Amino acid sequence: MLQLVLPTILPSLISEYQISYYTAGLLVASFILPYSLAQIPFGYLSDRKGHKNIMVAGLVIYSAGTLLCGLSQNILQLGVGQFISGVGGASYHPIGIPLIFLVVERRKLGESMGFHQTGGAVGSFVAPIVSAYVAVTFNWRYSFILFSLIGLMIALLIWLGVEEPKIERKGSSGAELKRTLLNRNTLRLMIIIFCFGLVQVVAFRGLNPFLTTYLMKKYGLELGYGAQLLSLLQIMGIFGSPVFGRLSDITGRRVMLVLLLLGQALLMYLITFASTSLLIILLGAMGLVVFGCLAVTDTWVTEISERSVMGTLVGVAMTASFLSGAIVNPIVGYLADNLSFDSAFQLLSMINLLGIPILRFAEYK
Repeated sequence: MLQLVLPTILPSLISEYQISYYTAGLLVASFILPYSLAQIPFGYLSDRKGHKNIMVAGLVIYSAGTLLCGLSQNILQLGVGQFISGVGGASYHPIGIPLIFLVVERRKLGESMGFHQTGGAVGSFVAPIVSAYVAVTFNWRYSFILFSLIGLMIALLIWLGVEEPKIERKGSSGAELKRTLLNRNTLRLMIIIFCFGLVQVVAFRGLNPFLTTYLMKKYGLELGYGAQLLSLLQIMGIFGSPVFGRLSDITGRRVMLVLLLLGQALLMYLITFASTSLLIILLGAMGLVVFGCLAVTDTWVTEISERSVMGTLVGVAMTASFLSGAIVNPIVGYLADNLSFDSAFQLLSMINLLGIPILRFAEYK
């Protein structure tokens, strides 16, 4: 949800500030880059200091940055606000995902991670519709202000209503954590997780921020309808996450991940040739597969991680996953300026397949 306010209203920003698609890609990256890089520090802090206070602090930082976006008067101020928002938004994943692993039965872990992703899919479905409605009815700045207030409300609810989980932190001292992190096997695992995270949903990371812009440019759709299709891509995660999570409990994580990577690559390639009616079906299927891949990856990473550094390794996975967006979004914008969005999306579909050989190097604990 945190990432989808800007992509929804991006066509309005391109029009108002008369920026190129490449510059628009840099603007998107100004959120995603800190959002990705701050995941590891937040994961490390949660391994050492606990969860509640860090998550609340992250939400407050996100809200402050988002409010600055709403009050911005030029593209530079907007980029700074997005950067601050990205730092704060990075607090959630490396804290929430390890908690699920620690409290859920192993045989239901994939399914539980899927339901966790479902919550994110619901938020991601709501965000584009609400953002587009507010932007069209009032002004795009009010979309940012609204989500800033929502972030503050969630932070307050967590602060007042959630107790810090009582979890035994075996070897939680800084020295012990450093020894574990510098262990040869842990470092090897970090590299594998990072490389896989870069490519696991790279097609989705490139498509998601530009989808409304792509639909308006190629198909002549209005902003409201484009936002609905962006929401469709997200809402299918409600079904895809628990279904593929549960299937991975049966088939094994790596088998399911290989199938999901193949599915993503094929769907992304077909999207570039689709008619409007077929596009709806393909975007729905893409949402199923992408959110399924995210849920199964979350489960896989927790299973192959040592508990004492699980938050850190989840942070590594999240950093890589979102960093891929920070890298490819300016590239997608550049290719759209000089070739076409379709050419960029076809390239991403091939990069997605690189995750398959990377999986061969991973071994379970």
